[in-house]
Amino acid sequence: MMPDSSPILAMDDIPDGKPNFAQWTVVIPAAGTGSRLGFDRAKILYPLLGRPILDWLLDALEDVAHCVILVLAPHARSQVEPHFLERVGDRGRIVIQPNPIGMGDAVLRAETWVQTPHCLVVWGDQAALQRQTICRCALAHEQTGKPRLTVATILKKNPYIHLQRNPHGKIIRVLQAREGEIEETVGENDCGLFLFNSEALFSTLKSCQNQGLAYGSHTREFNLLQTLPLFEQKPGDVVTVRINDARETMGVNTPEEARIVEQTLESILR
Repeated sequence: MMPDSSPILAMDDIPDGKPNFAQWTVVIPAAGTGSRLGFDRAKILYPLLGRPILDWLLDALEDVAHCVILVLAPHARSQVEPHFLERVGDRGRIVIQPNPIGMGDAVLRAETWVQTPHCLVVWGDQAALQRQTICRCALAHEQTGKPRLTVATILKKNPYIHLQRNPHGKIIRVLQAREGEIEETVGENDCGLFLFNSEALFSTLKSCQNQGLAYGSHTREFNLLQTLPLFEQKPGDVVTVRINDARETMGVNTPEEARIVEQTLESILR
């Protein structure tokens, strides 16, 4: 490994254990609707094997859910809040994103409630993420120096996201298919799971917002993904964990994706 390279860890290289529960806050941007799924309620309530996406996520996040912040669209609060608070009690907070102007904006709105040194951000449709994956990524974040960011990725064909790196392994750009930026047939795709030093996360987001950075060229959304290269300020600032199962990268956006995720969940429950 080059002296100025960023650590890239295999999932199996991270020993089993439990993260420091009290040092973690989870932020779940979940302002999306279920329109593409033919669902007339908040997308995070879409049922998979008879249980809402929210329940699958909360089960997987159990080891780091000291505080859980759910970022919702205004109309979704009355739909989601009763079930959410029944699950997490006084560990839960609802934050409203008035307009769907990007994940960077959604996460930044949670800042007031993040009082822990570490903050885990997970997209609100990543129902296939497994508890062991999240646990090991949190352990890597806690134990690999003092990273500003730990990101879980996998190499896959036809990536929706591609982390572009320099020869030393540092992330220099995050390309997105929906912005028409990806030409690679095989790329390094994230799985919607990002673990941050809380102070670094919010200072970076506020700086980008103030300077008009990290906005999509076509969507014009304030994008969390495009901020990731900014966490690479010195060696060791970013840790990458390569996950084992590409099925964990799939979000739930269409009925076909929902069926695939259900099959994944069924195979895990066997």
